[in-house]
Amino acid sequence: MAMGPTSGMRLGLGELLGAGSRAVSRYTGTVFAVFVAQSLLALAVTLGIAVVLAQQFAHLPMFDEAVDGDLVAAIWCLRYARTAFLAIGAIVFAALVLWQLVTWFLVGGLVGVFAQRPEGRADTARCFGASGAATYLAFARLAVCSLPGIFLVLFLWGTGIALVEQRLVYALTLWDLLWPLIVASLPALLALHFFWTVAEYARIELALRHDTHAPGVIATYVRSFVYVVRRPITLAHGALGWLLFLVVTLAYAYLAQGHPMYGAEGAITLFFVRQGVALLRTAIKIAILAGQVELGRTRPLPPRRAEAKVDAKS
Repeated sequence: MAMGPTSGMRLGLGELLGAGSRAVSRYTGTVFAVFVAQSLLALAVTLGIAVVLAQQFAHLPMFDEAVDGDLVAAIWCLRYARTAFLAIGAIVFAALVLWQLVTWFLVGGLVGVFAQRPEGRADTARCFGASGAATYLAFARLAVCSLPGIFLVLFLWGTGIALVEQRLVYALTLWDLLWPLIVASLPALLALHFFWTVAEYARIELALRHDTHAPGVIATYVRSFVYVVRRPITLAHGALGWLLFLVVTLAYAYLAQGHPMYGAEGAITLFFVRQGVALLRTAIKIAILAGQVELGRTRPLPPRRAEAKVDAKS
């Protein structure tokens, strides 16, 4: 059963997290379906990159040293096979573009499910597909509205890298290379988080209103920009999701470090452990989206275009 927006309510961070966890536990099948789609794309990209790396470095022991963190060996490998890394960059870029196109449908379907709360697998599947298809073009227009923010993020990142360029040139260890990169990227990451949050709440409003016209998309983005500025909880909620995502990733890296697994049994075990970590991270992202939908339902939405015209005629 569809439920209308609960305008005027004030939700706290705990309530948003609770709404996200309830949505994930209620629609586990939907979460798993999204995870499978993501895993298939990741598997295709991994196989493509593995083929390129095997052709270039299978006979070079120095590549193993580069993987283990030897900065000199990594630089040598980059210089030795520039075309291979250009090919890897092309594969990753194509995968990101494809995943972005798929994400518009997946996010639209998830927002529709979390907003309307259908019962049963069949109703959930119909709601997911209908909402994803109905909002797809609107999300594509919204991506165009987001381009100025992306350009600003790239400008901040380029400026930060230019400030630490000398330290990067004279780096002797992997940490000497990574630490300046992390510090220089912080302003760009903060800006990216802000504009990402704006886009998320704009998608939610478009899905709730079903207004897919270009003027409506632009106005929705502007309203969401103002809403995020006035409601810092939107940024805190999204940041908490990324923090949990990072904690899970670092915990997995820490536990895996220094514990090599040899043979087929070790490879299979490592595969399932990685898939479990990936599933957990997917659940975290979807839970944050569900909390954003819950908060977005409390926003006083403007009337739809059709309704506004009818009121004007009457």
